[in-house]
Amino acid sequence: MFSIKRRVEQLFLNDYTKAQKRHAEAEGSGAQEPTLCIPPQGNSTVTGVGVSTASDLGDARLPVVDYNNISQIPNILTKFPAIYLANHGLPPAPFEYARTLLTLPESAKAKLRDPKKSTVCGYNNAKASGREWWDYNPSQDILGPPNNEEFKEYTTKFFNKSIEILHNICRQFNLKEQLIPQEVFDEAGFSTMRYLRYSPDVIDEGTENETSGVAYNSVLNSRRDGDDGEALPHIEAHTDLDILTLITATEPSGLYVWNRRGQVVSAPPIDGTVLVMAGDLMPFFTSKPGMSPLEQHEGVEAIGEETVLPTAHTVVVPRNAGERYSVAVFLRPRRDMVLDKRVVARGGKEVNEETAFWWLATEKLHVEGRKCFLATAL
Repeated sequence: MFSIKRRVEQLFLNDYTKAQKRHAEAEGSGAQEPTLCIPPQGNSTVTGVGVSTASDLGDARLPVVDYNNISQIPNILTKFPAIYLANHGLPPAPFEYARTLLTLPESAKAKLRDPKKSTVCGYNNAKASGREWWDYNPSQDILGPPNNEEFKEYTTKFFNKSIEILHNICRQFNLKEQLIPQEVFDEAGFSTMRYLRYSPDVIDEGTENETSGVAYNSVLNSRRDGDDGEALPHIEAHTDLDILTLITATEPSGLYVWNRRGQVVSAPPIDGTVLVMAGDLMPFFTSKPGMSPLEQHEGVEAIGEETVLPTAHTVVVPRNAGERYSVAVFLRPRRDMVLDKRVVARGGKEVNEETAFWWLATEKLHVEGRKCFLATAL
């Protein structure tokens, strides 16, 4: 039986095994390989209703979906790595609150760290990568600026409205059959909201640099003006350990996603929209009926055209572009929610095996950081 590390690798490699074969065939025939596709930068606007596109780049573009037409999202997410959601009703993104908190003196930010050293609660940083973040978890007291009730009130308001939107998207998957478990909707679970800052001011080149890998370097090199080795604020290619992610950001964007054909698509902020991406749990809910995406022999068959794959993405802030702030809301279930049930052979007997969310989260830590094999296979 495969180790969980190999199973997670297989989960992310399923679609790209086929993609690599197509790339090899294209190379043999002299066809042009996929290139980095960058939509026009700046503040685009959304016009009309329904579904439109964020750029005019053929297949390498992301759709814009009106919130009144969210019933289309399940089908769209099987074809595109992410969507822009318009007319969503969210209040303005709390970028100013993020800036206020993340530019506090180091001594003040140190007091916002979680006593248990959680990386998804309170303040954390990755100075080698030029980023720092602060997480709100509704199950705990806010580790935020002291005596700032406005900060707490707005943070909670934005989080609750975002979770409501993500829950509503999930309900669209259940219109025909129960794909996403009901307990996802019953409570906030382990959902969190993150204020994130990318800035050259955060970079400390004396700390260990966590980045490596073809996927990251291919994007990084495409954004460099030269090759003097200057560090840029970034995060490695990865997928989110959740069901869905809602994110909005300031310029400069620096956000890229991979589509199913191995193309890298820029995802700059668009006025009036938020970006919605799929997380690692979606293949569990949308794989072929009766099949597990973690099964050793059935894994490939379990991932079909109707399966929503996790969105592989990275952020690389262009040189001399200044700071980037983003607000991300991660929809997650309770830690003990069972994601997967299957019968496996163990000790000469067939036994029922269950995969809980906390177990998957723990095991993913052993898969070369947070890297997503969906991205690094390119």
